[in-house]
Amino acid sequence: MRREGLWLASALFYAAPVGAGLSGASYFAALPFAALFLLWVLVMRAEPFRDGAAFVLPTLVLHVALASMLLGFGQLLRALLGVEAQSRLSPWLAMGLGGVALGRLLWQPKKEAEIEFLIEIALKKLNDFADDAEEILEQEPDLPLSHPTEAEAAALAQAIGKLDALAPEGAPEAALRRYLRPLEREVRAHVLLDAVLARAEASGTRRDRQAALLLATNGPLAWSELGRRRVAAVFDLIVAAADVPELARFLTRAPDLLAAYPATVQDFPAVPRLLDIADQIEASEPDLAEALVQLAHDIEDLGREPEDG
Repeated sequence: MRREGLWLASALFYAAPVGAGLSGASYFAALPFAALFLLWVLVMRAEPFRDGAAFVLPTLVLHVALASMLLGFGQLLRALLGVEAQSRLSPWLAMGLGGVALGRLLWQPKKEAEIEFLIEIALKKLNDFADDAEEILEQEPDLPLSHPTEAEAAALAQAIGKLDALAPEGAPEAALRRYLRPLEREVRAHVLLDAVLARAEASGTRRDRQAALLLATNGPLAWSELGRRRVAAVFDLIVAAADVPELARFLTRAPDLLAAYPATVQDFPAVPRLLDIADQIEASEPDLAEALVQLAHDIEDLGREPEDG
């Protein structure tokens, strides 16, 4: 549906100077249409002149030429068809502006640019790694690829675009799961968790911390990443942001993870760290402080189990 809308917006935009020529507009009408074409560039690109201001003048000259060509085509049609009726220029300019407005409503340049940027970074890393892959694999045949593949980068970029549509201050867990669950099949665990944790740290939004917590406390993913201290990393992000609601979610999910996968205890925050945070929030959040102390006791009990046995 969006693609069809963009085709319609483009048709309105480019048909406007042709219609103006067909209705008897002079060649001077190429100037306002050239300005309209420049406006199209400005609103449809996140960084219209990222290579520098030196490209503004060549772009304007190109648009004057394009507007003149389309206007001349309309005048040629007028002569061939014998059209004698004339109309004002303003309706055709309004038609072009309508095409610009429709295109801008349907196209989100910042989001598209971010997705393209992420894919470009991922592909660059992949290409850099590929240059040395043969030598690395000869030295360590079983070394797992730590860089995302092209398919993984594309899947991550698509999911990130969907996550960006959710509210930064918090999102329904069902929506997060809907976007993240396919990634568990399409992206290797260490690549996925690294990417989501890095994004949560960079953005500082609760939405991204929620996503990182959901993945870090996902039993199968946590099991496959034993020793990488993912749970501790998410806990540190939540504490650094003083995110009380997310701390409450952490204290709900963490005991369930320990109960189902006791070996993940090695990836949890250290007991002194939990107790220190509990002391800091005891006055303002007594229930959460008590839950932190209980989690610390659970971790200590798991740590003593081998000796007791």
